[in-house]
Amino acid sequence: MGDRQWVQDIRREQTILSLPFGLGYTIDITQTLTALAAAGMPARVEAFDRLRFDDGRTAFLATPDPTATVIDDAADGRTDDVILLPGGSEGGVLSLARRYPDLIVVNGKRGRVWADGRQVHGTSMQREATPGWRTVFAIARSIAMHGGGTHAIADRFGVPFDEVRAAMPALSSHVFHTPVGWEATDRPALVDWALAAYPGYGGVRTCWRRDDTIDVQADQLISLGGVMSDRWAAQQAGVLVPPDRLAVFFAEHPDMGALGYEPASADDAMVKVIIPQDTTILTSAEGCCTDDFITAHVLYEDSWVTANLDAVNGLRQLLHFRSDLAHDLRWHPGNGSGGVG
Repeated sequence: MGDRQWVQDIRREQTILSLPFGLGYTIDITQTLTALAAAGMPARVEAFDRLRFDDGRTAFLATPDPTATVIDDAADGRTDDVILLPGGSEGGVLSLARRYPDLIVVNGKRGRVWADGRQVHGTSMQREATPGWRTVFAIARSIAMHGGGTHAIADRFGVPFDEVRAAMPALSSHVFHTPVGWEATDRPALVDWALAAYPGYGGVRTCWRRDDTIDVQADQLISLGGVMSDRWAAQQAGVLVPPDRLAVFFAEHPDMGALGYEPASADDAMVKVIIPQDTTILTSAEGCCTDDFITAHVLYEDSWVTANLDAVNGLRQLLHFRSDLAHDLRWHPGNGSGGVG
């Protein structure tokens, strides 16, 4: 159970839906925010692909080639005031910054900021995929663990009923309908697919550190409405892994500075705050954590660390067990108690 092969096999062979490479990758913009603040342009995260400056302007996080995203579908043109490029290679990006005065370019690593066509100090669009892919994965997780009808699935994730119904064909023969709702054709296989094929929650990530115990920090962030994940959450699920790292999902970014945090590198951070593109994970948390599928995905992204890979496989076994147990309780409640939801 200590290898990655089952994940690689599913990612290579899965046929439920088509997802392009790179979909769902989270962009760490901590250095971008720090550089903007140093340039006198403080901004805060407003959504997974947008920032808002203190002067009220909004910024859309774009790729180094923003030409396809400058025009918005709205009738009155683009709704964002600026396009923000969290730069990488500066050459071609800088020529764009000079041509388009409403572009802001940030090289967070070097602390350089360009605005109004000049240097003032010194993402990403998610690719298009199968329509409703977030809903498809939310449905897969729900059916694998809970079964239930279309309305129950929609209520669980806060997704409109019509969206759930429209996404069901993507799961095709992997699920089937019973008199009491949907069930997985092969529960372990559906659990494994939901773990391995999930392309990621996407969005933006910031990294933070503070001198306090991880449990104290987790309790505070839970009280603010955060949804927990990473190693700390895995341990809460009973998986043995050092609980020294915490990922927290929020719909809106909290003021981490006011909470006593300082920006940190990804390697040094104790807490990572994520504003996800896949908002279904904000409504699927059970207890103080995300569902264990998402925690397993977070850990797998760093699974070259042996402790993390062991934790992923531990969560996989736990999900298999819970799926089988929940199915037995739905169909064989015993003594007239329980029942099918």
